Amino acid sequence: MPLDPKTIVQVLILTMGIHVVLSFLRTTRGSGLIRGVAIALFVIFGGLLGLARWQGLAELEFIVQSVSGFVVVILAIVFQPELRRGIVSIGDSPLLRRVIGSRAGDAVDEVAAACVSMAKRKQGALIAFERQTSLDPYAQTAVRIDGRVQKDLLDSIFHSGAALHDGAVIIRDDRIACAMAILPLSDNDQLASSVGTRHRAALGLTEETDAVVVAVSEETGLISVFQGGTMERRVMRDELADVLRARLGGDDLAEPQRKQKASFAGRLIAGLTANPGQKLLSVLLAIGLYSLAFRSVRAKETMSVQVQIEADAEASSRPTRGLLRIVLPSDDLHVARPLEGARLSIEVDAPQAELSTLKSGLGGVLIVDEGWIDTDRPVDAEDIVWGQGEAMSGISVSFQGTDSLDLRVERYDDATIEPSVEALSVEDEEGRSRIVVPLDAVLDPSSLEFNPKAVRVRGPADQIARLREDESLLRFMPIVVSGEAGRGFVERVDLDRADVPDIEIVDDLFLRGRLQLPERRITSAELDVALVNFDAGATPDSTPFMPPTKTVTVEIWSRGLLPEGIEESTKTVMVNELLQFVRRSARVFVDVGRAASSPGSVARIEVELPPSLWREELGPFFDAVREDLSASLRLEIEESDREIVLTRREIDDDDE
Repeated sequence: MPLDPKTIVQVLILTMGIHVVLSFLRTTRGSGLIRGVAIALFVIFGGLLGLARWQGLAELEFIVQSVSGFVVVILAIVFQPELRRGIVSIGDSPLLRRVIGSRAGDAVDEVAAACVSMAKRKQGALIAFERQTSLDPYAQTAVRIDGRVQKDLLDSIFHSGAALHDGAVIIRDDRIACAMAILPLSDNDQLASSVGTRHRAALGLTEETDAVVVAVSEETGLISVFQGGTMERRVMRDELADVLRARLGGDDLAEPQRKQKASFAGRLIAGLTANPGQKLLSVLLAIGLYSLAFRSVRAKETMSVQVQIEADAEASSRPTRGLLRIVLPSDDLHVARPLEGARLSIEVDAPQAELSTLKSGLGGVLIVDEGWIDTDRPVDAEDIVWGQGEAMSGISVSFQGTDSLDLRVERYDDATIEPSVEALSVEDEEGRSRIVVPLDAVLDPSSLEFNPKAVRVRGPADQIARLREDESLLRFMPIVVSGEAGRGFVERVDLDRADVPDIEIVDDLFLRGRLQLPERRITSAELDVALVNFDAGATPDSTPFMPPTKTVTVEIWSRGLLPEGIEESTKTVMVNELLQFVRRSARVFVDVGRAASSPGSVARIEVELPPSLWREELGPFFDAVREDLSASLRLEIEESDREIVLTRREIDDDDE
């Protein structure tokens, strides 16, 4: 903690504030207990808090800060009467009385004259002057008078034979508001047993409010004045008016009293030398409080946070928690380094009071200048505006693991490319997960088209140049299509940036097409294998192999030829018709020309069926799907029957 003029001034201000509080505690009944409890709690909690911050005991610091608020509330509730009396007494200081001013002199003089007259006759009286604290709770049950303050009226009210002599008279705004008011009795157990009910009531009212009460004893004829829970007994009769004016905040002191007042310098010296123990305690407490506040406000600690890189020409210039915004001069620029979306670790030196706020995140804003484009520029942490919504002062930021941030800003280029269907893939659901499947397994390739047919892409100049040389680098994320098989669809297509990470499509791109009907196995057929020679000059006798005698199993697959939900009898008829058609129209063969050229005698069996022949030859049961371009019929040989061993024919010499 530095010893500079600012520190000294702040400690002096704290000292005066603490001294006022301690003086306030002294004026309350039970002040010893209150002072003891307050000082003990301050020492305990202040000491624990200082120890926790000094040794870095975060858990203990959290507990002390959490509990201290509740303790203050509990103390305020427990000592509420004493605190209220003490607060009332603050308003009774001579300085405030001089500022506020006095009541009208006539009312005070009339009350003083009445009290002196009643004291001579030993006639009891109890008169309360209402001040800032309202006395309505006591006036409501009294007899309302609302008359001008007069000596004779007061004498008649308190006459021993009068109906209103019991209770107190309340004076409000220099008028007699009421009589027969019942005042609260003091519960001060330190009062002498000789103090009567009238005096206990006067003392009780001044303990609860800021009222000034004057009482005349009917046993002794003595006059007493009460204020702030204190009783001034045996007030001289000729001084009563001046005492009342002084207690009520008046400046009209008698000349002898004014002469008795010391000079300003004397009062200042007396004030500085009075209660040296209390003043020393105030100084020590002020130094302790200032030390704790200094550590929280000015002593710094270090913490690590992360920010994510975000770059845009329209980015906000206000710091946002968790983001390092790089504001570009125009929208045809991008940040090549560091990559957008990357996370950056920074270290923050901040006062302890700011650390709890900074734990929720810190943001930064870096405004790029035109001169930084296409250059490698090291950026220091001081070049960035750090804060939370607004720029924060009093913190220092540094990059973790490096002295500066390597920044490169480049200009964008663009190109127009016609996308290809080969750049597409389809994601289909299998069980609970999605897998990429061949395009034609879900979509009808002949129906696919892009909208627009040519798309404009934008990105770094080097990546645009690569795309112009090899348009196959422009690929798309797997699309997920939904809908009814055979129906059309329109889906948005997103760019796959695996090979060109900074390329983006300028306008939206859509794919339009038709969902492929699911392919199902209908049945199978046993077909003979024939030897075929596609050489136009070949003759059957020139075939070097014996005709095969083996039959193979051919599976019949179709799309949409057997609609869902048809009757079983109809389905049976349609399957039989398909089977007859396949047996009549399909060709299962071995190409003798390829078999003869192979070194061995193992040949591959092939199957052939004209793709649209079924539309012409199948009967009326297939009229509903005959014109559906997505419907198809396909034959496939079972895996075990796809090859055959041919037997070579023996050649006679005559044949040669």
